[in-house]
Amino acid sequence: MRIALAVLRRDRRSQVATVLVALGVMIAVSLVLWLVAAPNGLQARADRTAWRDVLGQVDKSAISVAVNKDSFDGKLIERFDVARNQPGEVKVAAGIGKFPEAGEVLLSPALADLVRETPPEKLGNRFPGKQIGVLGQDALKFPGELVAIIGHDEVENGYPADSLAGGTGSYRDDYHGMLYLLTRVGLVVLVVPCLVLVASAARLTAAKRERRLAALRLAGASPRQVVIMTAVETAVGAVVGSVLGVVLAQPFSHITAKIPWEGGTWYPGDFVPSPAVVTAVAVLAPVLVIAAAIMGLRRVVQKPLAADEKRKVRSWRLLSIAAALGVFFLGILYAQETGGDSQFTVVLLGLGAVALALVLAGPVVTAWVGRFFVGRWRKPSTLLAGRRLAGDPVAAFRGSAGVVIAVFTGSMALTMLPGLESQVPYRDSTWKTDAIVAEQVAHDVTPLRLATSAPIATMLDGSVSTGKDTDYGSYVIVGKCVDVAKVLNGLSCQPGPAVYSYSKLTGDVFRSSGPHDKVTAKLADHETRPFNGSGRINAVIDPELLPGVEGKVSMVGVPTTPENRDAVHTALIGTLPGVRLVDGEQRELYGDTLMADLQRATVIGLSIAAVLGGIGAAVAAAGSVIDRRRTFGALIAAGTPIRVLGHALRREVMLPVFAVTIAACGAGIVVGLGLLTLARGMVGHGEMPLTPWVLAPVGVGMVVALVAALACGPVLRGISPRDYAAE
Repeated sequence: MRIALAVLRRDRRSQVATVLVALGVMIAVSLVLWLVAAPNGLQARADRTAWRDVLGQVDKSAISVAVNKDSFDGKLIERFDVARNQPGEVKVAAGIGKFPEAGEVLLSPALADLVRETPPEKLGNRFPGKQIGVLGQDALKFPGELVAIIGHDEVENGYPADSLAGGTGSYRDDYHGMLYLLTRVGLVVLVVPCLVLVASAARLTAAKRERRLAALRLAGASPRQVVIMTAVETAVGAVVGSVLGVVLAQPFSHITAKIPWEGGTWYPGDFVPSPAVVTAVAVLAPVLVIAAAIMGLRRVVQKPLAADEKRKVRSWRLLSIAAALGVFFLGILYAQETGGDSQFTVVLLGLGAVALALVLAGPVVTAWVGRFFVGRWRKPSTLLAGRRLAGDPVAAFRGSAGVVIAVFTGSMALTMLPGLESQVPYRDSTWKTDAIVAEQVAHDVTPLRLATSAPIATMLDGSVSTGKDTDYGSYVIVGKCVDVAKVLNGLSCQPGPAVYSYSKLTGDVFRSSGPHDKVTAKLADHETRPFNGSGRINAVIDPELLPGVEGKVSMVGVPTTPENRDAVHTALIGTLPGVRLVDGEQRELYGDTLMADLQRATVIGLSIAAVLGGIGAAVAAAGSVIDRRRTFGALIAAGTPIRVLGHALRREVMLPVFAVTIAACGAGIVVGLGLLTLARGMVGHGEMPLTPWVLAPVGVGMVVALVAALACGPVLRGISPRDYAAE
């Protein structure tokens, strides 16, 4: 121990290596704590909003709750229309002062402020009644969320519920578990560049340390003494870095809380990992670093005279990529067939295996590249670089590993992003862009006619079939053609009653779809006219052809203008409480929010991966110069120009990066398609498009590698022939 501490006190290069190890461990610990805290943040949100999940609460129908989304001025509003079914106390969740009775309203602070600042006909009238309080933080998903709970005498379309107390929510419900999957993927693919950075820093003076320890072994030091020396020398930087990483994780969590997700930021306490997790990461990180340093001493301990021998690589390493991809796709199949918290475990193990396999196979490709250029060199710098790559491929590839993982991550993300974008729920083409449609209407629409001067189209939705229970038939709308055409795309009316359809209907039995007052009618003889809509409605039927449906309403559509849109929206909600509004702008807001979240997460993850890969490559490139200080000193003493050595060093970094990143890009595309297949099951159905942008990470990786290679220039210029004599 005294010898190890003496080396740290007196050897400048060992001090630099220790500082870099501390920085690498600090970054790794902070990053891991950040990523493992994400489920805590999601669970905190889920716990605060568990009261909103009213489905399944049917033990005692104490209340009725209608859950709907609303929007205003580009902001989404969560709306809950409630009504009491039985007398007695109704339990409410933390943050909800009391259950709002008929004529009472609870608003979130941000929504209350917005209501005060906006004319009532545009917003406030959507929440009729007296505001009896504001919702507390414990009932809100994020700061500034817009939420309203409105009390009514009766809610026609409400779900029966026991209370507004809720239970324990599941963070896996947020965006259908998407953030859970993203953080787990990020944890796997970003930890690898951290490990590469730490390894590069730890190997900064590895050659000199191995020679020193080999000399001590030959002088009589026992294997135990050599191991302790290495452990002490490594532990100083690793422990300091781990402590700094834990300390920095706290302010880092507050910065993370400012990153929006699902429409808003986080409360500061959301991104705080549990003490057990912090302790485990803080202890495990230095233990792994020390263990890796000790494992690298096998040659020194067993064969001190062979300490300077270069390690050979075997071609079997390439098979690890195929094996890892096999594990990954087995995990995809497992995740598609199972659920629960272990659903993604095998997928993530396979993903980590692919990343490690790329690192494991990299030296093989590096050796091939080196032998290729040794046999076909045209310049001395190319020969020097080729000899280095072929002679010590493990050390030559070490600096490229982080860049390779960054390219793999980037290709995977850019493969998934367009596919996820095609699955995002944007406006469909059923209704006109200026129309607002209320579905599941079970109310008298007379108050709506009095509340707005805009034209109103009343409709009844249902299906036309042969009447058999196994025949679901065609989804149709019953309504006057001239009225329906004001809100429905592709409908051109002609005089007289008719059925407007893509093709002739196969059946003549109409059944309404509404939740109340089910209607069945026989379709009379009719004329079929063309209907060119491209949405989910198959046909439009004039009510004269269905005797017995007169006056029945289950949908109301209103065409709007930019000037009266908010007022019409408010009138619909205020007079038809609990209905579900189909508003294209609202749906686009949700889609835009989801897509912005995905893009933001992708940019953050790729930036971190690129920075970590670049730093690791720079440290490794500088370390390779320091390790070969004697060799470079001899070359300079023999008359080799610094410029030639600089070109050789840059080729050492660039050539393996170019070769291996091509393979990493291909692996990223394959893994991205696999994850996209899994995401389709969570988000919905969509295309799986590939764009030329999936190749962009290769170019970015080359640029990052080139910038990292330039870091060895100052170190190289500091070497002189005197270094050869000093060594």
